[in-house]
Amino acid sequence: MATPDGTAHYFKRLTHKNIPATSIRTLGKTGFRVSRIGFGGYRVQHHSVEHAKALRYALLNGFNLIDTSSNYTDGGSEMLIGNLLQEMFEREELDRNEVVIVSKGGYVQGQNLKIASQYETENHPFPDMVKYLEACWHCIHPDFLEEQLSRSLERLCLPSIDIYLLHNPEYFLSHKQKNNGVDVTVARDDYYSRIHKAFEWMEEKVAEGKIKAYGVSSNTFTSPAGDFEFTSLTRLLEIAASISTNNYFRIIQFPFNLFETAACQELNQSSGRESLLDLATARGIGTLVNRPLNAMYAGRMVRLASFRMTPATDVIELFHRKLTSTQRLESQFRQEFLGRLPNDMPAGDFEKVFSLSGQLENALSGFQDWEHWDHIKQGYLMPRIFTFLNHLHQRMQETEGWVKWANSYAEAVASLFDAISRKYENNAQERSLRLSGKLKSIDPQLATAPTLSQQALQVVTSVAGVDCVLLGMRKTPYVEDAFEVLQAPQLEDAADTIRHFCASP
Repeated sequence: MATPDGTAHYFKRLTHKNIPATSIRTLGKTGFRVSRIGFGGYRVQHHSVEHAKALRYALLNGFNLIDTSSNYTDGGSEMLIGNLLQEMFEREELDRNEVVIVSKGGYVQGQNLKIASQYETENHPFPDMVKYLEACWHCIHPDFLEEQLSRSLERLCLPSIDIYLLHNPEYFLSHKQKNNGVDVTVARDDYYSRIHKAFEWMEEKVAEGKIKAYGVSSNTFTSPAGDFEFTSLTRLLEIAASISTNNYFRIIQFPFNLFETAACQELNQSSGRESLLDLATARGIGTLVNRPLNAMYAGRMVRLASFRMTPATDVIELFHRKLTSTQRLESQFRQEFLGRLPNDMPAGDFEKVFSLSGQLENALSGFQDWEHWDHIKQGYLMPRIFTFLNHLHQRMQETEGWVKWANSYAEAVASLFDAISRKYENNAQERSLRLSGKLKSIDPQLATAPTLSQQALQVVTSVAGVDCVLLGMRKTPYVEDAFEVLQAPQLEDAADTIRHFCASP
């Protein structure tokens, strides 16, 4: 497990990296010393060499906290992290006690949903299951968490996890709110009763040495206190204290960025006397911030980053060239491979999936903005294409010509997606330049930060009470960008910068 001494030694080994003392934080009462930016494992894929390189680079350069979850890429995130850590431990590039591993349980999707459904078929379902959506259930009952923790440890190749979090337990309240006439007081009592049971179970896991500390990751920690889905840190502290005066409830995780500032501005704790960060600081609760660069504003997501600029004529030419390449390969698939699929594979489904060029022929005008395009690309197109491609590859890799075609198609699709992205990046960069200019005018200390992402991270990591900001760093350039922030001085009054920025975003 991570230890206070081990994590402190990690930074002593890296003194040549010139990481200032203000970028090394104590994570609440855990005593762990952690970098003010942590490696977020949300989109990390199990077999991605690029993602593994980025994580290794981060761990070698001053980022010693890793955040993941059982449902990130259906367990693939934990698997890559576990495999990479074992390699680094064996090479003596890193000691286990130097790195803080955070994982979570609660979501019932993908393989977890198949398991839960099978248990129901066999008449021994997990208790307290919340069937929020057809493809997304949720559960924090100890029986489910026991299985989840076991699977997480197996995927991470570890005997224990440093910090284990309930992952968005407010799904229970969201589900209740959909039922008209449900009394909020009754729903909340049930909600906190479920959390109480989960906390008791996690105290047991601490005693068993399976986890070292626990907490909650919730998007509604920062909601107004009167909101139906609000999660109260005040009440969680009371629950933990009722279980044990020496409890191990030590960590919370929540969204915080330039647009979503409630963590330091909304007085929703202690009967309206304190903000979330005020109370967490006062009680020694470690704070992990998520979504620092993906802000929700006016009902839409805003990406707080800088983008490439590509001349419009070059975008059009590149798009049509990449579209033609994809069309050619999809035509080859229909002619050479469609009729050779195994009998148990529905040819129609695969023909539909591998007709991407027809679906995207109007892509340069078919999306609202970069965020809309990225959501469709990351959330639907890429998973669908590469799931089908990987599935076929397992069955057809011995088929003549298949491997060459599959590799060529994967490259063509990636290039087509990149060409489309360039069009929407142009508009996004115009917005980013405006936001960057505004930040520089508010705080001259930000003038030396060359990218909007660096400026946004420097502000959020400088707010009093923030211990570690979790950043998706799936590519080495993302790590390099974050490293610039790690080396930067802390802003003198980041909370004031946020107030001025929010006054007229």
